[in-house]
Amino acid sequence: MNPFLEIKNVSYSYMKNTAQQVNAVNNVSLGIDRGEMVGIIGHTGSGKSTLVSLFNGLLKPSLGTVYVDGKDIWENKETLRESRFNVGLCFQYPEYQLFEETVRKDIAFGPKNMKLDDAEIERRVLRAAELAGVKPKHLDVSPFDISGGEKRRAAIAGVMAMEPDMLVLDEPAAGLDPRGRSDLIEMIKQYRERTGSAVVLVSHSMEDIARATERVIVINNGEIALDGSVDYVFAHEEELKSMGLNIPEVTKVFHRLKELGFDVPPDVYSVDRAVDILTSLAERRKSDGK
Repeated sequence: MNPFLEIKNVSYSYMKNTAQQVNAVNNVSLGIDRGEMVGIIGHTGSGKSTLVSLFNGLLKPSLGTVYVDGKDIWENKETLRESRFNVGLCFQYPEYQLFEETVRKDIAFGPKNMKLDDAEIERRVLRAAELAGVKPKHLDVSPFDISGGEKRRAAIAGVMAMEPDMLVLDEPAAGLDPRGRSDLIEMIKQYRERTGSAVVLVSHSMEDIARATERVIVINNGEIALDGSVDYVFAHEEELKSMGLNIPEVTKVFHRLKELGFDVPPDVYSVDRAVDILTSLAERRKSDGK
C-alpha cells in the first residue's frame, strides 16, 4: 500500500537561477503513512521548514513530485486544493495569524473555505476547540483578549477544524514556558490518539521529539541524514553532534549513571520516564538496605 504522503526526488531552491540561489532541499524522497507520528528535526537553516512547506503545495518543488493520497498535488487546481485540506500545516507562532472578531470565527475560517454547511462548520469548530484545549468561554471573545498560550491553541484548532488526514506542526511549542510546552506536546499526542490522523512534528527540541514521536527524520543541509525509530536515531550521538544537534540532557545523565555502575537503561529521553526509573531504583535500593 502506498504511503499517504510521498515525495519523490524533490528539490527546492530559493532565488533560483540567480547568484544568490540557495538549495534548501536536495533530492529528498520519503513516505509517511496514515496515522504515523513523525518527528522532523534539524538545526536552524537545515531545510526542515522548507521541506514541510512542500507537503501541501505551499511551495512548489523545483524538481520532483509530491503525492498526497496517491495524487500528484500539482496535477491540477483541484488536486492542489484537496492537498491543502488533507495536509493541515501550522507554522511557528500561528497566533500571529489570528484576525477574526471572535475565536469561534477564527476556528471556522478553514471549514468555511471548504464550503461546508453551517451545522457541519459548527460541529467542527466545537470538536477542534475541545481537541486543542480551547475553553468554551473563550469561543465568543476576541482572540486578542486571551492569553498567549490560549491564542496558540486557538490557532492550532483552526487547522484541526479542517479535519486533515495529516497535521503538520512546525515548532508548535516555541516560546512557551516548560509547563506550557509539556501541556502542548501532550495535547498533540492525545489529538493523534483520538483522531487517528498522521502527525508530523517539526522541532529543534530533542526532548519534544523524543516525548511525542515514534519515528524521527533528521534533516541536514537539505537532505535526510537519518530516518528511523527514536532509539535508532538517538543512538547516533556523535553524528547528531556533527550536525549541530544533541541527545536530550536527561539522556546524558543516564549514560553517566550507567558508566558509574547504576542499573539504569541508556534509552531514557524524557524527564517523566527518568523520574519513574529513578523512583523505582531508589525504592529497590531501599528494600535491599542500601
